[in-house]
Amino acid sequence: MTPFVDPATLRPGDVLLMRGIGPVSDLIAWFGDSTYSHAAVMVDDAHFVEAAAPVSRRVRLADRLTQGAYYDFIDVLRPTRGSGEPLDDSARAAIAEGATACLDVPYPLDALLQMAVFAGLRNRIPADAGVRWLLRELIDHLIADDPSHMVCSELVYRAFLAADLPPALIVSAQLDLPFPTIDVAELIREWREASGKTHAALTAPSPETTMLTSEDALNAAFARLRATRTTAAATLGMPPVLRPSPRDVLPVDLETSPQLRRLGRLPLTVPA
Repeated sequence: MTPFVDPATLRPGDVLLMRGIGPVSDLIAWFGDSTYSHAAVMVDDAHFVEAAAPVSRRVRLADRLTQGAYYDFIDVLRPTRGSGEPLDDSARAAIAEGATACLDVPYPLDALLQMAVFAGLRNRIPADAGVRWLLRELIDHLIADDPSHMVCSELVYRAFLAADLPPALIVSAQLDLPFPTIDVAELIREWREASGKTHAALTAPSPETTMLTSEDALNAAFARLRATRTTAAATLGMPPVLRPSPRDVLPVDLETSPQLRRLGRLPLTVPA
């Protein structure tokens, strides 16, 4: 049985992993090979910051805990240093400051399909851990680092990166979830609703910030990968991700990081 966590015990820097209700959340979780579809980070004892349409925002935790009609569950992960030691107050404050600096950043709704393709390629197609590690490294070198638009887990990772405490990421074992049953009409409704919120906030990406697609760009990225591969990957299990691109960080990466320890689940309610 999953233990519940008292919301009053949460601290700045704690990571929240959520499973939303609806076809968009189901597809995000499936493509990411995770039970989670959303991520956020606490910035004080009562508020968290999350990427959302149209822009990233600060949310009162107590308000989210009354939204059981929209979220199946919310789990809490507590960060540690690479040595496994707990973070002190100054480190937690630095993470909160990094998250606050990401407020009001537009959500890249129009890029979700492209991101889903990359997520499926790195997480679901190859069964061999070594091949998945290589694909992950290559994709990280292909994706342009553009902090002007952020998805949820990217925002969380950037908050830790700004505090010089990026959690170690691994290529995890495949969860191999079945493809979800999708209510197409509801999916279209959700997409149109989110698009209406987002299009006013988004601007067309410049050529310098779009994904690399040409054969020359692919070869150049692979050359950079070979040049920077100074650490040998593990032969079995879960090889380390050496230099992850924040844009490529997914909920599954936070879920399986050895520096994020799961505390338990928050109690959700549905207003009468």
